[in-house]
Amino acid sequence: MVRKKKLTKKQKQQRIQLVFTTLLLGVAFLMGLFFGDDSYNIDYFSRKFENMRTDVASVFSNLGSQTTGKVQDIEGTIHFFDVGQGSSTLMQANDGTNILIDTGRYDDPDKKIIKYLDQYIGTGGTIDLLIFTHNDADHIGNGDLVLDYYKVNEVWMNGVDHTTKIYEDVLDAIEESDTLYHEPKANEEKIVGPFKVEVFSPFKTAETDDQNEESIVTRTTLDGVRTTITGDVSSNVENRLIKQYYDLKTDILLIGHHGSHDSTSNEWLDATNPRVGVIQAGADNTYGHPHEETLERIEQNDIPLYNTINNGTITVKLNGSDKLDIEVEKNE
Repeated sequence: MVRKKKLTKKQKQQRIQLVFTTLLLGVAFLMGLFFGDDSYNIDYFSRKFENMRTDVASVFSNLGSQTTGKVQDIEGTIHFFDVGQGSSTLMQANDGTNILIDTGRYDDPDKKIIKYLDQYIGTGGTIDLLIFTHNDADHIGNGDLVLDYYKVNEVWMNGVDHTTKIYEDVLDAIEESDTLYHEPKANEEKIVGPFKVEVFSPFKTAETDDQNEESIVTRTTLDGVRTTITGDVSSNVENRLIKQYYDLKTDILLIGHHGSHDSTSNEWLDATNPRVGVIQAGADNTYGHPHEETLERIEQNDIPLYNTINNGTITVKLNGSDKLDIEVEKNE
């Protein structure tokens, strides 16, 4: 399928600025030719042009902040997509920076992830960092299409091979693209636009080739709000992280392994101390996620909880204050 790339709002704004500044320079030059005195020499026009360019940029910057459809004081948005029994989270800053963590299920006939991305970043838009926490098919589903349809600047994977066709398709898509490829390890840190991404796991020396246990665990900070995503690691890895790091505190915790009983221990909840928890799981899934034991632990720790089964896509808006503005697609 051929998909036409469209300009982002930021690119359109930049092109308008270029047209206006070019016109202004042309007018200034013609005035110099017409008057022909020293007050309109090259140095004079250079200074005038720079002043006009700055003024125009300022005006259009203000217009852009008013017409992008975003509330002006929102610093960023986090979308926990409803992709059924799978996981996909899009983090967006108001400067246009996008981080996508996982891409949902491989067998989604509606290809929800593509519809979501078209809606929020635009067809052919840019994903600055794409993280596949691990290579199970409910986390990398349609990842090859994401790489084909959008400009992905960098991809992270855990480096543990899988035997599935979707995994091979994702690798092929990476090779055919011009994206950077990286296998991050614990204690790495990367700045992506206004985001800070900290890597807690996997460790440099892998103890297993289990996909779940080797999930990429990250804490991403924007505007002082921290979001921790653990993939499908079990409490064994959680315990190792507790021993390894003195500060695991977070504001938003994506509950591990879709709410499985073998993740999200009381010790982990105490160490991360989240202000809110989110579960991504599908209705009537064969695994019984989220498990009752996990829900009880979360409730006992007085953590407000959202679930894509009951709430659909969950959106958190960051507005520069301590408050988390949370919107849900539905309430069931």
